[in-house]
Amino acid sequence: MKPVVIATLVSLASSQTLFAAKEVLTGVTVSGFVQTEIRYNNDYDDVDSSDIAVDEINFTIEGQAHKFAKATLSFKYEEDSTPLEIDNAYLTLTSDSPLYLEIGQLYVPFGNFSSHMVTDPLTKFAEARESAAKFGMETGGFYGSVYGFNGVTQDDARNTIDHYGMNLGFGQTTDSMSFDVGVGYISDIGDSGSLEGIVENAVDYDYVDGVNVYANLNVGALSFMSEYITALDNFKDQHLAFNGAGAEPKACNAEVGFNFNLAGYDTTFAIGYQTTEEALALQLPEERVIGVLSAGIYTNTSLSLEYALNEDYSKDEGGTGEDSSSVILQLAVQF
Repeated sequence: MKPVVIATLVSLASSQTLFAAKEVLTGVTVSGFVQTEIRYNNDYDDVDSSDIAVDEINFTIEGQAHKFAKATLSFKYEEDSTPLEIDNAYLTLTSDSPLYLEIGQLYVPFGNFSSHMVTDPLTKFAEARESAAKFGMETGGFYGSVYGFNGVTQDDARNTIDHYGMNLGFGQTTDSMSFDVGVGYISDIGDSGSLEGIVENAVDYDYVDGVNVYANLNVGALSFMSEYITALDNFKDQHLAFNGAGAEPKACNAEVGFNFNLAGYDTTFAIGYQTTEEALALQLPEERVIGVLSAGIYTNTSLSLEYALNEDYSKDEGGTGEDSSSVILQLAVQF
């Protein structure tokens, strides 16, 4: 399977259909956002803490060198979490066909992670940023891609491009509703951002496949978001353990939102329920009930108030069996 996927990527990347255009359309666009937060937290030990933080700064430059050739470069900063770094840096080649090619540092299309909330959903443990080659298509509402990369995990002594994945989805938008459904696969969920620090350079490591499914729906003022992500096998207990055995982490997110006008402001109220299984080693709660009230106070400017209640794994499973809670007031500006 691996050689077939890799050979397919190479052959498609070299296809002459991607290089047939001669029309030039150039330009540079700049976009980004700044998110600041006032936070309160009561942890599993019933200890209170609060802070004011720059949650995230993102700055993106897109350079259209040709009608069918574009470069994307973005930077990210998260206070106390991520120093200023290059988040994305990749090239995109397209054509008159529905096909496209992306090569560089990018987030591979495993996981959808759509959410109304301020806090990332628990499913985002599977997000993976890689130096990868992705070949995709978009036509008639259908979209999909296959991709390959080297990765930080290795199941043998060879340092080769032997990680791969694929996704397929379908979405439509009308005057009264929109929807987006899809499925994804990755050959090693252990190469995701939250796990690679745990299993990187692990000895006697075996790749663990992962799969995700998602469905998002908007009907009038109502919106629904749902996703399920799971490993398809157990990690070895020396690499990622749960309750004395190898873990098989998984997570689920389900949200419903209602959009309305409040004192002239476009406002959304949403509630969500999230769960994980065998994810204690990733420092994730077993359950989360969460809600947010968010208003667009100016153009591209939002003010959001979020409350979350987390339940830890039981003492028998290695957790505390306790609850924690958090409140976040976020001000965000996009440009």
